[in-house]
Amino acid sequence: MTIDIATRAARVLFAATLAATAATLAHAQQKTELVFSAGPTGGSWTPLAASVSQVINTRMPDLNVQVEPGAALVNMEKIRTDKADLGWSMTTVVADAVKGEGQFAGKPTDKALFVANFYPNVWQLVVPANSDIKSVKDLKGKPVALPARGNTSLAAGWEYLLKINGMTLNDLGPKSYGPVSSNAEAVKNRQAMASGWFTVVPASFVLDLGSAMPLRMIGITPAELEELKKINAGFVPFTIKADTYKEQGITSDVATFQSPTVLMASSRTPPEVIYKVTKAIIEGRDDFANVVKTMKGITGEEMAQNFGMQYHPGAEKYYKEAGLLKK
Repeated sequence: MTIDIATRAARVLFAATLAATAATLAHAQQKTELVFSAGPTGGSWTPLAASVSQVINTRMPDLNVQVEPGAALVNMEKIRTDKADLGWSMTTVVADAVKGEGQFAGKPTDKALFVANFYPNVWQLVVPANSDIKSVKDLKGKPVALPARGNTSLAAGWEYLLKINGMTLNDLGPKSYGPVSSNAEAVKNRQAMASGWFTVVPASFVLDLGSAMPLRMIGITPAELEELKKINAGFVPFTIKADTYKEQGITSDVATFQSPTVLMASSRTPPEVIYKVTKAIIEGRDDFANVVKTMKGITGEEMAQNFGMQYHPGAEKYYKEAGLLKK
């Protein structure tokens, strides 16, 4: 009987040891799951988010970044409501969110914290070159293809431009809302006379449209820029050079405006996690030029530029250790 009891006890101890070992191994193999809210279909944010996630997942095997669709305003709302850990945004959108202005009126948030600066996000509004549309005011009553509701290109692009010209969306003619790809198709099919988005230069939708017809790009005047900055100080001037879209029929410099694309993270996401995210993207930044050509040669110092926004503690720790910020 003594032997039976001892044997049984040994077996119980062995089983418990196995269970504890299995639990330890399972814990070690667990990855920290992160939700990355990217951009709309057809834009540059989705493929760039895929590249960023691949860089992070490869360099930091204990992290698993999952990309899902989004947009600048949508991403900020998802971070505000704890539905995303990472998200693209723009300096102007973050400014509105922090102050509780614009689309964030009545619901200010300080949950979105700066991780990294990526590239200029430039407003580009194009119409067929053979149209009589030479200014925003000329769009009155004209059919227009617009970004989906909730997209920054609609709120901070179209609505702001219309506002400083004494107009609203109601002053436009028939309107179709959707992703950048469907907007371009609408102009191609003459169902719309204009399409405008914040995106990279050169923009894929401009190149696509320009392959079907010569285009004209509607720029802004210095006076219009000043009015835009009164609405949101985050706007800065940008000149699209004449040779950028020469083959698409745009042969002169175009004065427009931009709001930098930035990566934001939720304040609830642990600093040690965002430290790893920041380290991965800064040290793996060369890969991003394969998606966004304007990022070729970007420096760590440039990516650390926060435009006055609050750093996520994890990002700040990395930048200081890497000598990209003063300690």
